Amino acid sequence: MYIKRVVKQNSGSNKKYEYLHLVESVRTPKGPRQRLILNLGNPDIPKDKYKELASCIETIVSGQMQLFCIDPVVEKLAKKASRSILEKRSRDAAIEKVSDAYNQSGDPHYQNIDIKSFEAQSPRSIGPEYVCYCMWKKLGISDVLISSGVPEDNIPIIQAIVIGRLVDPGSERYTRSWAENRSALYELTGKPAINSLNAYYRCGDMLFKCKPALEKHLSAREKDIFDLPEKMCFFDLTNTYLEGQALANPKAKRGRSKEKRSDCKLLTLALIIDEQGFPKYSHL
Repeated sequence: MYIKRVVKQNSGSNKKYEYLHLVESVRTPKGPRQRLILNLGNPDIPKDKYKELASCIETIVSGQMQLFCIDPVVEKLAKKASRSILEKRSRDAAIEKVSDAYNQSGDPHYQNIDIKSFEAQSPRSIGPEYVCYCMWKKLGISDVLISSGVPEDNIPIIQAIVIGRLVDPGSERYTRSWAENRSALYELTGKPAINSLNAYYRCGDMLFKCKPALEKHLSAREKDIFDLPEKMCFFDLTNTYLEGQALANPKAKRGRSKEKRSDCKLLTLALIIDEQGFPKYSHL
């Protein structure tokens, strides 16, 4: 393996884009050729580090142990690249296995494996995510979102936003890092087509726009699943104050503050729950 810098230019534009490609030499009937392994993007590393980066990636992918300490930046890039390569190989192997299962017949074929020969790398959590994902499917939330106009390609990110709030709460930036680096959630939902931070913000806005449809659907599904009587419902109001003038917030108004901050504009929060504590409707 070695690193090759590639310069590309879009037609009709003078702007040039530079990428680093991880390639390897292969023999073909037409002679030696270069085969692209992975597009590394355009990381900010000096040219004299290319060989070290390629060597580190090859070492990690082949399962060997690194003998010498390397640059931390190079090591971080190498781990990220090797993870992408191993994931691609895993997907290709799974597709090939399914294809062989369809093409072959007969008794199952078993092999013995020495479990002591395995080493864990980049461990991820899966238990809480699996429970939440099963409930997501049982409640039919994806169908509600798609029927409300949410593109199907955005569903994995919305699932990460919702399940992330339940398993490991944090901001959109934190949730994106959690889903990519510490959780195996995407093994269940499938990887999103676009996984940028802006995509998380956009999907959060989409999810909020679907709030009335989701609340109506979940209220009916919870009543059916848990056989809720709903003989009594409770209505509660509270408010919170905003610092500053809040001129860009049309909902912010003056009023009686429960926190004795009548000098600030307020937002009122309303919630209806049933006698078992299940939320039915909320409003700002």
